[in-house]
Formats: sequence, structure tokens, C-alpha cells
Amino acid sequence: MATFGEMVHMVLDLLKERSDDAFYTEEHVLFLITKMRAFLLERKYKNSRNGTFNEMSDENKQQICLSLAPTTLLPNGCGGSWLKSNETIPSTLSVYGNVTCTGHDLLPTNVMFIPKERMPYVGYNKWLRNFIYAAKSEDGHLYLKGENPQFLFLERVGLTGVFSDPQAAAELSHEACMNGGMCDIMEQTFPLEAALVPNCIEMVVQELAGARYAPDDTINNDKDDLGNASLAQMRTPRPAENSTYKNREPRQQQQNEEE
Repeated sequence: MATFGEMVHMVLDLLKERSDDAFYTEEHVLFLITKMRAFLLERKYKNSRNGTFNEMSDENKQQICLSLAPTTLLPNGCGGSWLKSNETIPSTLSVYGNVTCTGHDLLPTNVMFIPKERMPYVGYNKWLRNFIYAAKSEDGHLYLKGENPQFLFLERVGLTGVFSDPQAAAELSHEACMNGGMCDIMEQTFPLEAALVPNCIEMVVQELAGARYAPDDTINNDKDDLGNASLAQMRTPRPAENSTYKNREPRQQQQNEEE
């Protein structure tokens, strides 16, 4: 798997081969790579017409680490003993809705990640009282509920899924959580399977190369002098326009003589 930095520099290297006058920032290239990744995953893993099912590759998934704190009030005003994540959860892609939640610290067990609509109805079955349930609320935070009072001592929880913004998910990774923050995004692994990396790079190159005015770079002088060429072409009339202007005066004089 490639890193964020390798993806960005592969795109810049391909653009450099076409013209050394062009300049693109790494932030803009990273933004386009993120968008193209989401497009490729949506196209490959969405339900096709023939009913085929493609299992999501683990290379596309990321695990984020969320710190928890007790809370007694939910966004809808309901009270109770809950745990709330201090960080907001990045949005996930619709092609992969199976988000898994894993507890850390004192409770190394799986946490049941359910839709927020089911949260008011869990915890009443005596056979399932020891289960811990988690759901993403409207405010973007993760809320946990459990009948066992020991779950309130849970300090961190891991959430695995396919996130639409891999950079935001990388900033909440387990390494960043342990080190107090992420060192460099360019050194982190880009969550895209190897088979889709060439397609993602080519789509970004086509997007950047097609959006700019690119005449033939015959001088190749390592200067951004393409703007003068475009202005000159805009000010120079076409051959057809020159002939129209030249023939306009004789025709007008001939009409005046006939009258």
C-alpha cells in the first residue's frame, strides 16, 4: 500500500512530464486524490445490476481511536448513564455500512454498533444486559450505553470502517491517540487497495491537466510564461475575421454608389 506522500508525488511526477511550467500544491492534489478514492470505491462496491457482491477489502478500512467521558444528558434531552466520545466521527462511505466498535482498557470486548434509532430500545433484555451498545448521534459524537456499571470506566474505544475523509480518520488513528497527535500525514498509509491506485492517480492527472490552458511548450525554459501566449492568441484575430474586416469597406462604398 502507498502512503499519502507517495500518492501525491506520483501525481506531481506525471504532471511534470507534460510540462515543467505547471505548478500545483500538495494540498490540492491530496484533496483530489481523496475525492477520486471515494468515487472508485463507490463504483466498485455498490450494488450492481447483475446482483454480484464484492467484499470490501481490508486495505480500504481505517481504525480510529476515540476517547470517552461520562455524560448524563443526550442531544435530545434524555438523561441516564452514558459515555460520549470527545471527538466527532468522520463520515463513512455508503458502500460499507458495517462499522465495528472495539473496547480498550478494562473492557477488551466487542461493542455493538447499532443505528441511533435503536438506542432507546436496548438494555431491557435480561439475557443481554452485559452488552455494550454504541451509536453515532446527530451531533457526530459516539454514545455508548450499557446496563453493567463497569462500562463507565471505559476510557477509549476503537472504531473501524471505510471513511470518506481518510485524512481526518488518520488524525484519529491509534498511533496518533497514543502519541498525542499525528506527526506527518504524508507518512501515513493511504487506505486504498493496490488494484485501484493506478486508476486513482490517472484520474487526478487527467483532472488537473484538462483544467488548465496547455499549449505546446516549445521553449521549455522552466518559467510560467504560458499566460502571455494565451493573451496573444486572444488579441490576434482569426484569418476569417481579417478577410471580413477587409471586405466590409468596399461593399459599403458600392452600396452607397448604387443608391
